[in-house]
Amino acid sequence: MSGAILGYQPSEEPSEWPLVADGVRMVAAATCDSVPYPVPKLMLALSGLAVYAERIGIARDPLAWLAPEVMTRYLLARTKLEGSSIQTYRSILLRIREALLWLEYGQQPTPRMSAKRQRAAPYTPPELARYLMWARTLPPTSTLGGSALSLLALGAGCGLARREVLATRGTDITVLPSEAVVVAVPGSDRLVVCRAMWEESLAARACAAGDGYLFLPQRQVDDPKNGVSNWAERTLKGASGLPELKLARLRSTWIVELLRQRVPEDVIARAAGMKSTAALAPYRASVPPLTTAATARMLRGSA
Repeated sequence: MSGAILGYQPSEEPSEWPLVADGVRMVAAATCDSVPYPVPKLMLALSGLAVYAERIGIARDPLAWLAPEVMTRYLLARTKLEGSSIQTYRSILLRIREALLWLEYGQQPTPRMSAKRQRAAPYTPPELARYLMWARTLPPTSTLGGSALSLLALGAGCGLARREVLATRGTDITVLPSEAVVVAVPGSDRLVVCRAMWEESLAARACAAGDGYLFLPQRQVDDPKNGVSNWAERTLKGASGLPELKLARLRSTWIVELLRQRVPEDVIARAAGMKSTAALAPYRASVPPLTTAATARMLRGSA
């Protein structure tokens, strides 16, 4: 590790590098055990930031380089970076800053954490279609077919999290004159418009449930631990050709579908109950890039 740090040289060998090299190596050596990224990536991001800071006249001080506004200016200046690369660079630099601040204040470095921020993979359209067919073949009781349709509609159709699914009642669902189906998410001030594929099923379940719960209406506990996963495992037992039914994957499916259709990210984050669009970063890996033709249409503003 020390050899990777001491022997590192930027590929373009900028003239500013000798002026900041010692500072970069010092920071890398002090923080590499606390930053969950390989040393070469750490050196690449940190050296680029230090060279940029030197070039624009920032004080030759690692904490000055790692000031949030300097990091932001640096990432904006790196026009060749895009998408997940920007997020990776930002994450590396933020972790370095966090670790350095801990050391500066005389505290131990932050624990090593995994760099992987994965989210449950979305279901494919054929998988969702098979789930819908399966749910409709179940006995139309509130604990079987009704709960299956409710789970699918609230998860893949509305992106609700576990507690929200468990808390949703029929009275939380409204059908607008336009026939759009809206969910007033329990415990929040959010309103979520259901995806068209699921709105008919959700409206029917809400009508049948009245002021009762949509999912597992006969349960004895309002928030049963592992209630969704245990129910799904029992109900899917013996079903062939279906993957494991997970609410996290249903929610991922909803988010990724919206991202693929280029719904504004602030709209998605707000509907999903996220604090900012940054929380959408792990889902972008499942979104294919726009084609050249589609990009041109969007930039031009044509239909």
